[in-house]
Amino acid sequence: MSNVPAIDRASRFKAIQSEVVRALGALVIALAVTTIVVFLTSKAPLDALTQLFTAPAAKQRTIGLWVDDIAKLTVTGLAFSLVFQARQFAMGVQGQVYIGALASSYVVLSPLGETPLGLALGVLAAMAAGAFYGFLPGIAKARLGANEIVSSLMLNYIAIELCNFLVRVSLPKPQPGVLTTIDFPKISVFPALVANTRIDYGLVFAIVAVAVVWFALYRTSWGLKLRLVGHNARFAEYAGIRSTFIMVSAMTASGALGGLLGAMFVQGQTWGKLTVQFEGGLAFEGILVAIVARARPLAVPVVAIFYAYLRQGAALMNVRTDVPAEVIGVVTAIIILLVSSTFSLNFITRLFRRTPVPVAAAAGSAAK
Repeated sequence: MSNVPAIDRASRFKAIQSEVVRALGALVIALAVTTIVVFLTSKAPLDALTQLFTAPAAKQRTIGLWVDDIAKLTVTGLAFSLVFQARQFAMGVQGQVYIGALASSYVVLSPLGETPLGLALGVLAAMAAGAFYGFLPGIAKARLGANEIVSSLMLNYIAIELCNFLVRVSLPKPQPGVLTTIDFPKISVFPALVANTRIDYGLVFAIVAVAVVWFALYRTSWGLKLRLVGHNARFAEYAGIRSTFIMVSAMTASGALGGLLGAMFVQGQTWGKLTVQFEGGLAFEGILVAIVARARPLAVPVVAIFYAYLRQGAALMNVRTDVPAEVIGVVTAIIILLVSSTFSLNFITRLFRRTPVPVAAAAGSAAK
C-alpha cells in the first residue's frame, strides 16, 4: 500500500510528459508548415518570420497587448473547459461576453458608475448576466431536450445583435452616428498594472479564475460529480448524482466566466467603453485553447501564453509585412488537428520503430 502514492505520481508525471511532448511536437510541425507558407507567399519571408516570432516581445506596448490577450484567452478557455469537462458542447461563451458587457455598461453608465463601487458592481452585473445566459441553454436541454450546440449558437446571434442595437439606439453616445458609447467613468475602468499598457486588473481576474476553477473541479464534491458526469453520465445517475443539475450548473458557471470576460473588455484598458463588435472573435477562440489544454484548468493559461503570442505575432506580421494574418489560421488548425487527434504524433514513431518479430514465428522460420 505504501507504493500506491509513488506509482500514482509516476503515472501522472508520465501522462504530463506525454502531453507536453505531443503539444511541442504539434507546435514544431505547425511552425514548420507556417515557415513554408510564408516563404511561398511573401516577398521578404525572413522579415515576415522575424515579425511573427519576435515582434510581440519586442516593446513594452506589444508585450502589453500579448499579456492582455493571455488574460482574456485564459478566461474564455476556462469557460469552455467547464462545459467540456461535463461533456457538454455548448458554444455560448461569445454571447455571454456580449450580454455581460451590456450589463456592465448599463451599471457603469448609471449614477452607480461614478461611485467607488462602480467597478465592482459592473463586474458583478456582467457575471450575473453571463451566468443567466449560460443557464438558458442548460435548462433548455435539461427540460426540453434542446441541443445545446444549436441553442447556444442561436443565443450568440441574439446577444450580439441585441448589443449592437442598444449601442446604436439606447446607450449614450458622444455624437449621433458613432457606434460606441461615451467613455466610462475613470473610477469604473480597470487601472493599468503597468503604465501605458493594456495590462490591467483583467490579468488578476484571470489568475483568480484559474485558481477558483481548479479548486472547484478537483477539491470539491461538485467538481467530482461534474467529472463523473463527464466520464459516464449513466453511471453517475446510478450513483445517485443528479446529472442534469450538474450539467446546468456547469453551463451557468461557464456563463459567469463569459460575463466576466465581457467586463474585462469594456471596463478594461482595451476599450473603457462599449462599442459594436468589441471582442473581435477572441471569445470564440477559447474553444481552441480549451481543446489544446484538454479542458484542464492549469493547462489553459499555458496554452493561452503560446496562442496569444502567435495571435499577436500574426497581427503584427500582417501590419508590417505583406503576409496576411490568415496564415496564423493555418498554424492554429494544424496544432488543433495534431494535439486533439487520438493518434497524435504516434505515426512518426511508427515510421522509425521496427516491428518486433514474435519469438514463436522466429523459431518456426528457423526450423524450416
